[in-house]
Amino acid sequence: MDIKYQLDYKIKQARDFQAQGKLLHSLQFYETIINDHPEFIDAYFGIAEIYELLGNINPAISLLKEYLETDPENKTARLFLGQFLLRNARWEEAIDIMSYLLPEEEITVNFFLGYARFMLRDYELARINFVKFISEAGQSELFQEANIYLAKTEIKLCNYDKALICAKRADVLYSNYWELNAIYAEIYYNLDMHAHAVSPVEKALKLNPNEPRIYELAGKIYFKLGDFIKAEKNFLKHIELTEEASSEVYAKLAEACLRGNKAKDALAYYDIALKLDPMNKYALEGKKSAASLVKNNLVNDGL
Repeated sequence: MDIKYQLDYKIKQARDFQAQGKLLHSLQFYETIINDHPEFIDAYFGIAEIYELLGNINPAISLLKEYLETDPENKTARLFLGQFLLRNARWEEAIDIMSYLLPEEEITVNFFLGYARFMLRDYELARINFVKFISEAGQSELFQEANIYLAKTEIKLCNYDKALICAKRADVLYSNYWELNAIYAEIYYNLDMHAHAVSPVEKALKLNPNEPRIYELAGKIYFKLGDFIKAEKNFLKHIELTEEASSEVYAKLAEACLRGNKAKDALAYYDIALKLDPMNKYALEGKKSAASLVKNNLVNDGL
């Protein structure tokens, strides 16, 4: 029987076991293949996927690195390992592995490097990678996604006009994607185009009503528009959906209440903000104003 046929058959058996949830059986098949044919790369990929499903990625990474040591020029193996590392938040290792690939030979390299650097908050280098990828991507299926990440990167770098250009390029496929709408809202908010920010932030909330940070953004937008009731509502929803809301959010909620003539509520929220961060100057100043209003209200009420 042809060796290639035999190997393909064994791979199929291993994948069938994997599909049935019999991961250890699948793993044994892959290991048998590697023992007999250590050059057969698909078996290494299969083992890596099994280990990932078992929540044990370190042996998978070691195995793939060992393979690369025997065949360092294997672009398929290097790209697979790079993406495997990205999936498992091993950003620096992914950059190290993928840096050996030439973008002109593998166009997705710049996208993956940009993504890893974005996650590491190295926004200047991430921007360079995303711009290079977009300029060369043509009809790549990652073109629109790259524009979303470039828009997010430009926001981090406070380049809001550039971010808007990127967002519009992504709009072709992602107009009904919650994050793109949140990106539009954040861009317009930072460009002081607060009225323009309302529609995309509301659309983002409809598309993903369980994402806490959209409510924070909505609260900030409505606060700037002077709609303190909606600002309060959105800040409260953000806090409800967040395990650990920040001192900054509580201070913003407090000010929304203060501007909405709810001095007692404002005072309580300022106290929480200061408990979370005693050095929050915004909250310290706000608390003084809220305390003064509460005191005046008591005097006016004859108490």
